[in-house]
Amino acid sequence: MNRQLLSDISDQERLTRVFGRMMQKGLLAHAYLLAGPSGAGKEALALSFAKLLLCENPYLGKDRSIPCGICAGCLKFDHQTHPDLVVLRPQGAMIKLDQIRDLQRHLSFPPLDSQRRVCLIMEAQKINLPAANALLKTLEEPPAGNHLILTAASVRILLPTIVSRCQVLTCEGLSVRALLERIKVEGLCSPDSAQFLACFSEGSILRAKDLLEQEVFNVRKDLFEFLKTSRVKALLRLFVLSKRISGKRENILLAVQIIRTFLRDIMMLKGLRGQDLKEKNEPGAQILFNPDYENELQEISQRFTCQDLTEYCQWLDKVEWMLDRNISRDFLAESVLIFWIRRP
Repeated sequence: MNRQLLSDISDQERLTRVFGRMMQKGLLAHAYLLAGPSGAGKEALALSFAKLLLCENPYLGKDRSIPCGICAGCLKFDHQTHPDLVVLRPQGAMIKLDQIRDLQRHLSFPPLDSQRRVCLIMEAQKINLPAANALLKTLEEPPAGNHLILTAASVRILLPTIVSRCQVLTCEGLSVRALLERIKVEGLCSPDSAQFLACFSEGSILRAKDLLEQEVFNVRKDLFEFLKTSRVKALLRLFVLSKRISGKRENILLAVQIIRTFLRDIMMLKGLRGQDLKEKNEPGAQILFNPDYENELQEISQRFTCQDLTEYCQWLDKVEWMLDRNISRDFLAESVLIFWIRRP
């Protein structure tokens, strides 16, 4: 098991206690769906449940439930060699019918080492329709001794028939205040930038660390410098910056997500007076994603009407949709940036 994933488990203590009590009382469901936003720790929680199920001597207490960590089941799990653990992930963009057929063949045999077999289906929202239809019967009546755990970003993007066959557990990330404290304690970034990272990380310390690996602060700085520069200079920088962010889909997506934080702050600044912000910007619960850029964003907000910003938000939605289609990334990157060159 990836040790990094364990960093999010503490954020899901309530769900772990609920699952442990169900194990203790012999009330385990045959299928669970862990639903929550990206970075909320769903995969870590699914793996945690799987290890608990495969442990030969789990501790199932009132306040916590943990695997023993020393039995044969735990050791095989840690070394990723447990024969009764099946992990299914998307192949490319989708989970396909052949993968579900292979899973069903696994389930047709009894567990090899344990009393149970655990089947994890990660990112279940990416199951294509034929695969989803094939999975329905298995979810409804899996062979004895098998438990399925699915993860998905939202129940709304899954077939209702899949959701209805699972016990749904909603995964919530850390609050901004709690995440801000962890970022400060671990010294992940400067105090001036911590608010942005806490707001942008969707409640997950793991996502915060992933963003740092993507050099999120350098990207934010480059984008903000472009936003606030004069029109003539911005025209010259547009193609250089668009080229820099168009290399990969993930680069454009990150840029779009950062720009959304600027948009949100600008719209907040247009709707609130400075005094309102000072009264409401309490430590750990600030209104702005980018409080360190507040003065410059206030100036930028004067260039655009609320209608301009709303239409731009709608265009960013289309850009995210087109990123998964055969559309030129160079075109998409340029189209994201050119809005900011407009002047009244």
